Amino acid sequence: MPRLAVGDRVVSYEDYGAGPLVVLVHGSPGNGRAWQRVGERLAVRFRVVAPDLPGHGGTTPQPAGVTPDVADTATLVEALVEAVGGPALLVGYSYGGVVALAVALRGRTVPGVLALLEPVAVPALGLAGDDALHARTRALFEGYIADVEAGDPTRVETMVDFWFGSGAFGRMPAPLREYMLREAPANVRDVRGTLRESYSAAALGRLTMPVTTLVGGRSPEVTWTIARTITAHVAKGSLVRLDGADHAMITTHGEALAQTLAGLA
Repeated sequence: MPRLAVGDRVVSYEDYGAGPLVVLVHGSPGNGRAWQRVGERLAVRFRVVAPDLPGHGGTTPQPAGVTPDVADTATLVEALVEAVGGPALLVGYSYGGVVALAVALRGRTVPGVLALLEPVAVPALGLAGDDALHARTRALFEGYIADVEAGDPTRVETMVDFWFGSGAFGRMPAPLREYMLREAPANVRDVRGTLRESYSAAALGRLTMPVTTLVGGRSPEVTWTIARTITAHVAKGSLVRLDGADHAMITTHGEALAQTLAGLA
């Protein structure tokens, strides 16, 4: 796996295929290999680069004691893009959607197209006009953070069931449940960073590239609300429904996603 030195840190990443550049940003917990089912199909026509985000895979985490910050993650993604070339398509899934949106809003890297797959951008609910939904969602995740940081990783079930549907954690294969429990502290750091993000109508409106959000037909209403809110505030927004999919779409619907993404680039 290639590695890029960024100051005293390292970014590891997958790199395969040839053609226009597509950068795929994974969710949390996870790593660049999570994109395999989508990336291998895209690699027929595109060069695919899929970084490991800080604290995941082989990428150096944020320094200990530093408040989790999406901007820190965005900086490393920007450094990687500077090294490999400007992407025709920047894709972010789940927490990776929060990161990809931050990269676009910062303006240091301008992709040809931005695609957000079920971005878990909870603070965007502040623009949705439903203060109660925003408050309930934020309170749920702040409680999740507090419980895990107090030493109860089993509360990762709260996060999984919220995005994937009631009972989803219990239906996971045992090895995947064990992975989620082990990685709960890393996920909590990413959730902390996500809740510190802020979005304004003016900032979203300044994005010049086409922005497509994709949501599974089986996904919860809050996911749709986030996606609709982002779509409504960008200049060139579109919302795509992936029938039969839920938050696990990059695993369960690799072929359909690859075809949709290829059509955007």
